[in-house]
Amino acid sequence: MVDHARALVRTRPGAVKAPLLFVGETLNTSRLSLEPLTPAHAPLMYAGFAEPDLYRWINAEPPVSVDDLQLRFERIANPYAPRGELWLNWALRRMGPPGRPKGEYRSAEREGDSMTDSVYVGLVEATVRPDRIVFLAYYVFTAHARQGFAREACTAVIEHLWRAYDAAEVRADIDFRNVPSRCLVESLGFVRRARNIVTTLRGAPSVDCRYRLRRRGPPTR
Repeated sequence: MVDHARALVRTRPGAVKAPLLFVGETLNTSRLSLEPLTPAHAPLMYAGFAEPDLYRWINAEPPVSVDDLQLRFERIANPYAPRGELWLNWALRRMGPPGRPKGEYRSAEREGDSMTDSVYVGLVEATVRPDRIVFLAYYVFTAHARQGFAREACTAVIEHLWRAYDAAEVRADIDFRNVPSRCLVESLGFVRRARNIVTTLRGAPSVDCRYRLRRRGPPTR
């Protein structure tokens, strides 16, 4: 998946709509609270982002420290990005009962705080262009992979994009070898486009498959 903080996203001439306005909103699913990302999330999510296996198909390196991750979050947490885009980011917090399996990342340890029963499991990113084309990406930490969190979170984000941003189309660029992510987006209704993207992954040649999900029916008002 792309990292939208470094992605070069171009808008088609003549396709610009009204200026985008940020809708800061926490999204909720049956198991997750999707919190708008802030720099304060960095120490709570560092252990997950420091895992090398997370970057197998992502052209990025793990943060070297909490401060390093916090600087990245500071850069992308401001939703009003260059070229009139919006950068949307949600920290995925799993809500659940006490008794966490080993390897989970605790969000708080204050007595009497409801967050003591929750853990952070990943991040969803969306770049919204002025023409309402959206690029979607996600991370699910290794200890929480293959549990349906990515599907649950992406479904909530996509519905929010249709409703709050009048999105016309959602796209995802995925390394062709990343079969689990390709299967995920296909299960959500994304269609693989005929044109692939020739790119590099840590200096080695690679190919990304481009998927898109078009909105069905009239926009929601």
